Amino acid sequence: MVRPFLYPRADHPVDRSTASRAKALSVLPVALGTLALLSGCSGGGSRSNTAQVSTESSAEVPTQAATLFSNATQASGIAFTVGFQGALVGTTDIPDILPSGAAVGDYDSDGDLDLFIVRGNSGPNLLYRNLGNLQFEDVAAQAGVAFTKSANEVYQHSSPAFADLDGDGDLDLLIPGLGSDPTLVFANNGDGTFSDVTSGAGFDVMTAEHTMSPTFGDYDRDGDLDVMFAHWGTERDFNNIGETHHLWRNDSDASGIRFVPVTLAAEITPSLLTNADPQIPQRQFDNTFTPTFAELNGDGWPDLLVVADFNQSQVFLNDQDGTFTNATDFFVLIDGNGMGSAVGDYDGDGDNDWFVSSILAAGGPPPSLSTIGNRIYANNGVGTFTDETGVADVADGGWGWGSCFIDFENDGDLDIYHTNGWVREEAYGPFPEDTSRAFVSGGNGSFTEEADALGLTDREQGRGVVCADFDQDGDTDILLLHMNAQNAATLWENTTDDAASYLSVTLEGIAPNTQAIGAKIIATTGGAQQFREVTLGNNFASHNPAEQLFGLGDAQVIDTLEVTWPDGLVTTEIGVSVNQRLTLRHPSL
Repeated sequence: MVRPFLYPRADHPVDRSTASRAKALSVLPVALGTLALLSGCSGGGSRSNTAQVSTESSAEVPTQAATLFSNATQASGIAFTVGFQGALVGTTDIPDILPSGAAVGDYDSDGDLDLFIVRGNSGPNLLYRNLGNLQFEDVAAQAGVAFTKSANEVYQHSSPAFADLDGDGDLDLLIPGLGSDPTLVFANNGDGTFSDVTSGAGFDVMTAEHTMSPTFGDYDRDGDLDVMFAHWGTERDFNNIGETHHLWRNDSDASGIRFVPVTLAAEITPSLLTNADPQIPQRQFDNTFTPTFAELNGDGWPDLLVVADFNQSQVFLNDQDGTFTNATDFFVLIDGNGMGSAVGDYDGDGDNDWFVSSILAAGGPPPSLSTIGNRIYANNGVGTFTDETGVADVADGGWGWGSCFIDFENDGDLDIYHTNGWVREEAYGPFPEDTSRAFVSGGNGSFTEEADALGLTDREQGRGVVCADFDQDGDTDILLLHMNAQNAATLWENTTDDAASYLSVTLEGIAPNTQAIGAKIIATTGGAQQFREVTLGNNFASHNPAEQLFGLGDAQVIDTLEVTWPDGLVTTEIGVSVNQRLTLRHPSL
């Protein structure tokens, strides 16, 4: 289907008629000011139970204090370009929005994090096997995932993800499609190769035009991982919503991987598309960008956060019966043009907060461009949120995209990294050459932007980001996906060489949820607690691994480490040594 552009552009002006999909409506006042909406996206210690523990000691912690990221791309072996050929070119903004995507996980079970990257349809997919020391080699051809359409062609792909879909203990590969190309499922054969099992897996009946940003969680608590997609830009019949293929229930069994679409049955639609917020200016196509499963209200059931364009970000609370209730407060969720998402406990009160990247335009922009920027929503503990952006001082992120909570310097506070950029609209901000943002926490709910000081000085058209400890040295590195014509990725090595301690925690859950997605971990040191939920969410077109990395400052021991598993069982470790990679197994294993 040939579609108009969904962003304003000088060479293809947006149709302001009532028939236009990019129609800009009047801006209405909201609680925190006037919102101008975009026309488009815009040793492990003693144990209190029988959980099995394995540890791996790290190298001695350096003593010289410094915090710095260095560009490790050239020597890493990660090198590729992006591009689309065919139907999407010249008909939609999708090639500029989703030029690439990345999945991260240990697909070959050798103990380190590998990468799978899609890059439009101009070249083969890339499976970067981690060789250690930030060195990678592409083994996509050997693994059987380089080409997906024919022996030398790929479909138009976006936002891949690694997850154990069949519960056999290794990571399978899910590759969403764009421009009505199929969403594919590759089962991990356990020998470094994959098999295409899309036929009969359920996703072969996907009707959404564009599919992206999968997130995984066991919403019905039957033990396996369900999946939620976004479908930004997909045409919708708002008079007959029906099944929209956002939420899929995992019905896999010994015969193979099987998913069933249940968005309507779960009561996520129609409200996901038709909620009554008067600030939503566009109801011709799907606005969803980046969903994440995470528990929000302490009841032990995965809830759902959905970042969406056109002020349509929403909160769905799990009703514990296979359905959800739309709990969105229209006067709080005012991010305008939400795109990237980060979920974590930034304020240290033991629950999941939510950062949403958006757009901050200046210089008298038209009403179609947002002027309020990023939002950070503090969880009140019961599934409601308070907008703390003013206190946090994180609004100015340019034209934001992929986002992570990250502890840059391992001091125990969650910081924020997000990338940004857009290919035009430079009259209202430095979007074509903007710098990614590194918001460093002050430990009191406020942040300071320090990207330059940290060495994160890119001026690329950033989109997806992966925040992970690729070299296993106890700090978080960053993979940035962008559109540079020479190499469309930057690998930032975290070379923090101070005395800050850390702990890496990997959980082994009971099948079929073998990564224990949905488990909660609390690390207590000297009376201070850090909370993490093991999520497999999405940052935008990319995701982080299930491994949890705790920065511990000057702590020399973790007093208690408590894991609440998805089934409610609890493991407590006492007197856990710092500066190690710890694996905890479910008590029944």
